[in-house]
Amino acid sequence: MSILQLRAWERDLTVLAVVGHRDAEAAAALRTLHPHGRPTPTVGLVAELGRRGLMAGLTTAADLRLAVADSPLLATGVVRVEGDGPWSERSVVAGPAVWEALVGLGGWPGDLSADPLPSPDWGLDEWLDLPGVVTARRAIEARRAYALGAFGDRPGAAAARLAALVRVSGNEPVILRAPQLSSRDVQLAMVVAAVRDLIPVFCETGDSSSPLELSVPYVTLPLLVARGSSALTAYPRALIRVPVAALSHHDRVAGLRSAAPDLRLEDARSSASAEPRDLALAATDLRGRLALGRDQTDVSRHRTFSDAVERHLSGTAPQGAVLVHPRATWDDLVLADDRLGLLRDAVRRVELQGALHARPDQPEPRRGERGLRMLFHGPPGTGKTLCAEVLARALGRDLLVVNLAFLVSKWIGETEKNLENVFDAAERASVLFFDEADALFGRRTEIGDARDRYANIETAYLLGRIESYDGVVVLSTNLRRNLDSAFARRLEFIVPFDLPDAAARERLWRLHAPTWARLSPDVRLEDLAALYDLTGALIRNAATAAGYLAAGDHAADEPGDPDTPRKLPTITDEHLARAIEREHDKAGMAYPGAPPLLHTVGNGHGRRLGGLAHA
Repeated sequence: MSILQLRAWERDLTVLAVVGHRDAEAAAALRTLHPHGRPTPTVGLVAELGRRGLMAGLTTAADLRLAVADSPLLATGVVRVEGDGPWSERSVVAGPAVWEALVGLGGWPGDLSADPLPSPDWGLDEWLDLPGVVTARRAIEARRAYALGAFGDRPGAAAARLAALVRVSGNEPVILRAPQLSSRDVQLAMVVAAVRDLIPVFCETGDSSSPLELSVPYVTLPLLVARGSSALTAYPRALIRVPVAALSHHDRVAGLRSAAPDLRLEDARSSASAEPRDLALAATDLRGRLALGRDQTDVSRHRTFSDAVERHLSGTAPQGAVLVHPRATWDDLVLADDRLGLLRDAVRRVELQGALHARPDQPEPRRGERGLRMLFHGPPGTGKTLCAEVLARALGRDLLVVNLAFLVSKWIGETEKNLENVFDAAERASVLFFDEADALFGRRTEIGDARDRYANIETAYLLGRIESYDGVVVLSTNLRRNLDSAFARRLEFIVPFDLPDAAARERLWRLHAPTWARLSPDVRLEDLAALYDLTGALIRNAATAAGYLAAGDHAADEPGDPDTPRKLPTITDEHLARAIEREHDKAGMAYPGAPPLLHTVGNGHGRRLGGLAHA
């Protein structure tokens, strides 16, 4: 019990409170002395022992009353006085889970429960060298009475980081979860953990919008707390904030290597939002499949592992947003050189920010000097979303796509609250992408009623929030003029997206041609590009649809013998024409007719395509 600054009588009282649980003869003796036959001492018995000089420092019942009033032993709940009736007949009992801890059993007080999930300490090398983490580690190693807080939209992941920090500090952690934390449960849990020679990490899993006040003045262990909000007070303890932002590329690669060293996963795709805990859980899933004789190749193992990581992250995105692990690269973009130059300059700016502002000799950046704000504007289907994905991958981050329909609320204050949750989630490891942003970031209007006034307040809030955001925000709109003019001065990059010309369309056709099919030698992509004025999205849809049409025709001609080598489906002009006609119909565009080659085949008779005869 050295974690409490106990006086001699308090140590004696602790032994007396638990002796009935540990010793049958002592329990029988206590029953005979208790007015209600319980195996616990009474306050009267304690006072009598004090009068006889067996409770150091206490000689009378009045002394006991005064001692109890300022005792850290009772303040922490290690020992309690229970029952009704006369003071002298009330029972002195051990607090919940205290005697279990003393006899080696499990259990934790209140609503606290031990987190069974792993909290690996690998994949955190560069994170452990961050100044705030180093300071926290020293406090844990010295077992100083500081409060260490890790705050973020994933309290469980933040708690796992703190547990890893405890472990590398030479101690054994335990993560204790509860929907809401309370000072009394936390104090008692710290005592129980110390009895078991553990350092607890408290994780608040419920709504953390309200400030949390934890007063743990008597226990000299460090107090580690993970929760969504940073509104934490632990007076008289000093609070050290432990950073839990996105891990570096080095740590992510090291984590992939350490998750399953024998499975060569370092080349697997992994989300930038993934924590070592997510990788450990995904590796467990993968081993389960391997035990059944599945996924023996490197490609299949990597795919299974990546899918498992995505599954564990699927519920971490806030309401109104979808977390996307980007796969598109610069090679997937078909843009003019000046547009590509703007995007590469934006990536370079973010990289320089991370290098410059990480240096300790640099002054604190001013408002707006950190982060990046961009606007993509142009017609639908011209590649704005694809560019956001490429940008996120180039920066080594995920893409958090905001669904505005779920964010905007008719209730006052709810829209701002939803947006704040999105910004908090994006700070972890994501590029924040607002598609069709004019629905939320539109022009401020003349005030005609209360709703107009509040809509203007929402816009003003968003303007300020975006300007103060330290991450990357991309706004996308089909019509730039629909955005509030005040956004322009808050944007570092404005990238226009134009409809592709014939040369760009030919590149898009070649880019989106299915890899699992081949083009017929008769197909002339340059003719398709010249004839059909389609956007990149429509070209992608048509190319994919033509591939499946070819695969359908090919399946009927495939030999039934499994030993016969399989050939790739062949995409013909006819497949392409049918797919292109469908895209025109879906888009409400006039179809200009089939490619010229289809008009001249056979004996000069046109083919029937999509139910229409083309002569």
